[in-house]
Amino acid sequence: PEEAKVLFRAKLVERFTWVDSQLAGKSYLTGDAFCVADAYLFTVANWSQFVGVDIAGLAQLGAFMERVRQRPAVQAAMKAEGLIK
Repeated sequence: PEEAKVLFRAKLVERFTWVDSQLAGKSYLTGDAFCVADAYLFTVANWSQFVGVDIAGLAQLGAFMERVRQRPAVQAAMKAEGLIK
């Protein structure tokens, strides 16, 4: 039901806000090296746009998303999935 979706969206924003705070001063979740957790975070955070979760105000997460999005392998995967041209 829509009431549950509202609650779940709010919980996701809460979790993404925590992740945003963890990214402060780091390029990736564990520091300067990209790892599998970063790939998973990118995927899940990218889904936010399709489910009505607004993460635009989370500066650290936004910068992280852009860094990961620019990686050649991510570009290739997103093209293969039809997410970008």
